[in-house]
Amino acid sequence: MTSLSSRGRLFVAAATLAAGLLCLAVVMIPVAEVGGLPAAPWFRLALRPACHQISDRCLDLGSGPLAVCARCAGLYAGGFLGLLVTAVGGRRLHPSWKIVALAAAPSIIDFVLGQLGLPSLTNWPRFSLATVPGLLLGFLLGDAISTLTRKATEPSDGSMA
Repeated sequence: MTSLSSRGRLFVAAATLAAGLLCLAVVMIPVAEVGGLPAAPWFRLALRPACHQISDRCLDLGSGPLAVCARCAGLYAGGFLGLLVTAVGGRRLHPSWKIVALAAAPSIIDFVLGQLGLPSLTNWPRFSLATVPGLLLGFLLGDAISTLTRKATEPSDGSMA
């Protein structure tokens, strides 16, 4: 675990802000729809390529189904938290892909069971299970942003690799 450079921390903070805005949009789109904001359906449509948005599989916090399904909402929330921990802590966290795969296994098993027509989890457990791999992927994204920032700002030695 190494420290982020000041520039790396700035870029991770920018990614954290973007992820936070995405999470906020997921929650606020149904509120905007209930409030009659004409652009609200377009915002939901903008998230359509990222999620199936089947209403029965979306969490409902009181204003209608969120703009993404429970599993996607968990991944996004976990990713945001992972980036936030990286930005605030100022440390690069790099979990192994084996740990990420193990964390994702319960969500993958639940998905496969549902595809086979077998009983699968309800929305809140789906959300909860997805936050763990989302968190780890947020750590990996923060680490990748820091690495790219460091490589982009390293002085070039003039040699061709």
